[in-house]
Amino acid sequence: MHREENIQTGGANRFGWGLRARTAALLFGLAGTLVAAGLIMGYHVTNDIRSHFGAAFARNNALLTQQRILSLLGRELALAQRLADSDLLHEWIEDEGNAEKRQRFFRDGDSYRRGFSDQSFFLASALSGNYYQSDADAGLSAKPRYTLHPNAADDAWFYATLEKVKDYAINVNPDEKLRVTKVWANVVVRNREGRPIGLAGTGFEFSRFLQEFVASGEPGLTTLIVNRAGTIVAHPDPAMIEYAAVSKATSEKSIFHLIRDEEERQALRTALAESASHVEQATTLTAHLDGQKRLLALAYIPSLDWTVITTVDLAASKVLDQGLIAGVAIGGTVLLLLIFALTTVGFDRLVLLPLARLTESVRQIASGRYDVRLRSRRRDEIGELTRAFDTMAQQVRAHTEDLERRVAERTADLADANRQMAETHRKLTDSIRYASLIQSAILPDRELAQAFHGEYFVLWLPRDVVGGDLYLYRANADGCLFGVVDCAGHGVPGAFMTMIAHAAIGVAATDTPWDDPAALLARTDEVARTMLPSDNRFGQIATNMDMGLCYVDLRRRVVRFAGAKLSLFWSDGSQCHEIRGQRRGVNDRKPGTYENSEVGLQAGRTFYLATDGILDQAGGEHGYGFGERRFTEWVQANADAPLGEQRDRLAAYLERYRGALPQRDDITVMAFRFDDQP
Repeated sequence: MHREENIQTGGANRFGWGLRARTAALLFGLAGTLVAAGLIMGYHVTNDIRSHFGAAFARNNALLTQQRILSLLGRELALAQRLADSDLLHEWIEDEGNAEKRQRFFRDGDSYRRGFSDQSFFLASALSGNYYQSDADAGLSAKPRYTLHPNAADDAWFYATLEKVKDYAINVNPDEKLRVTKVWANVVVRNREGRPIGLAGTGFEFSRFLQEFVASGEPGLTTLIVNRAGTIVAHPDPAMIEYAAVSKATSEKSIFHLIRDEEERQALRTALAESASHVEQATTLTAHLDGQKRLLALAYIPSLDWTVITTVDLAASKVLDQGLIAGVAIGGTVLLLLIFALTTVGFDRLVLLPLARLTESVRQIASGRYDVRLRSRRRDEIGELTRAFDTMAQQVRAHTEDLERRVAERTADLADANRQMAETHRKLTDSIRYASLIQSAILPDRELAQAFHGEYFVLWLPRDVVGGDLYLYRANADGCLFGVVDCAGHGVPGAFMTMIAHAAIGVAATDTPWDDPAALLARTDEVARTMLPSDNRFGQIATNMDMGLCYVDLRRRVVRFAGAKLSLFWSDGSQCHEIRGQRRGVNDRKPGTYENSEVGLQAGRTFYLATDGILDQAGGEHGYGFGERRFTEWVQANADAPLGEQRDRLAAYLERYRGALPQRDDITVMAFRFDDQP
């Protein structure tokens, strides 16, 4: 039998050389044809892939730059608007020669200065032309750095901004007098009649701005920024930038001057308009800049009225590595030729030794290598067995690959979700911290410290970083007004409600006597109802506010109180008394009526205003609320102590009572006491 197999093998070897030679020639000819076709197809596919990835690269870069600029300048602009709306700024700028008002403004402005990334802010008065620059070295005795003149070319930006800009403008301008070049956030300061009386804002070092947002360092990639007219306001080449663009109607330094073809200019204008209407997406197009073909991606920044343009030179950029493409092409060609050669050389072995190869393949499958393919055209038992094993191996391989693919997809989805959650958490945390800064700015701590002549304490404990409680203090020659406000909700919604409450009280205080708290409550209720929506869409949203207002009449030595669901407590140490507020809050579903109550302002008598957060706080052995009885007992026991000491005692007592239970609501307690002097 062995001899018969050797004879058959020898016969196959003798008579198979011509067939193998012709088969080899045919296979190698086919291989050459396939390689040539593959190279041509690969060239076109590579160009398409490069264009696709180049467009994605340009869009991502434009959107990333857009978001980074928004993150920096958006925050700077918001803080600059708060500065421009400052009451102390308005009081001083309209009475610029008043040294006391100047000192009060710059002392208040120091908190804004520390909030700006450049650690400085400026103020330019349209009434006097004086330009002030406050930085870490200026201190409280800030003097004008220089004076603006309408006929001076260097000052044209100031008068153009007052004339053309409604609220604010972002302008890139070199200040020759200060010898700095910055990206300026210019916010228009208007008086009560709406007339512009100056500019306030801050600046961001322009060289740093270019380094962080424009200078990419990537070959073939250029980032520039244009305004609505296409004027270039930021470019890696400073010579291409139009400084003080707000004061110039037209400019030669425009992106349209870089494009020679009129159709491409019109396409760019269309893309600019499209990007302005689709803020969250980047618009792409192809154009020739200075005669060189570029891929452009546009991302619009609505709050700044700027458009970020990223240009990519596909020939110079590293979207796809040319060396890698060439290596893959050469390796693929060599591999393809090698496969054909091995197939031709091994053809006779597949015919003559099928059993040995089948045995080896079965062994590999048994060891877990399911990527082995068993092919056979034989019609005998060996061919059937080979095909059965091949089918089994492919099914196992398909199930294995599908399982691995699903695991990889789930892992990638989880990783992406974790990254998004981390980024969202960071953004929310930053936003809430900034909201806390804004909310703290409306609290009257500075006024109490500077103008109040008696004793007082404030215990303000928002449940979250920001809250829905607010306290207020105002003073005039005859007396002073105290108040606490408990808005519906807590956290960020409650904080927004405090802004509305603060604004409503501010409006009411301008046209209603302070010595009539009931009238103030009624007027605040009226203003709040005009500020908040009253249609049925918001019927399920609570927008009511509990308020307690006290006016201390220093001439008559009485305390006049009116409350909307909040009470006034007072004690001289022997007994705690309570004057209850009316049953309806401000902006309740039905308007309420409010009445004034008076109590004598005597020496040693302490008055307390509190929101219901302290009364509802759960704690103690059974988790009951703190309650009014426990609060009045504490007041009676501690009313004789100094108020600063009372605050510490109350905070510690409340903390002990709460124990491990969480704080349920925002807590505010405001107390005050006057001596015998009128």
